[in-house]
Amino acid sequence: MSYLRQIMQRLHDRSTPLPAAERGEAQGRLEEHLALYGTRLEACSDAMLQYEAAWLEQHIDSLELCGRQPTMLASAGGAERVEALLQESLCFRQRLELCRRQRGLEGDGLRAAVVASEHAWELSDPALRRAWGFPVEPPNA
Repeated sequence: MSYLRQIMQRLHDRSTPLPAAERGEAQGRLEEHLALYGTRLEACSDAMLQYEAAWLEQHIDSLELCGRQPTMLASAGGAERVEALLQESLCFRQRLELCRRQRGLEGDGLRAAVVASEHAWELSDPALRRAWGFPVEPPNA
């Protein structure tokens, strides 16, 4: 349940509804987010891409669950917000799969725990970094 609590907290933190004027700008923001995500993926090692794939699948599963649970949906900012996050995450998955194919990475790779609040480039736990095959110290440490 701790994982769902983390997801719900992150969704709640982002739950301010978009003003009507900004909704039209959502596509531009999506393109910006995809470009930034692509840049981050390019900087990842193969092991980091495997972690990111597992992290993203877990994130998508959580968003889908949230979309089916009225209480979770309400606390996450409503159906429109959750659907927008889900669609963005599905686009991220396409970008990630393209990057993995370009590197010849197939399948799930190593499976270990993921941290709901940390993408591959944010993973801070040394034991999890080791389990996924990352350098023990994060690059920014």
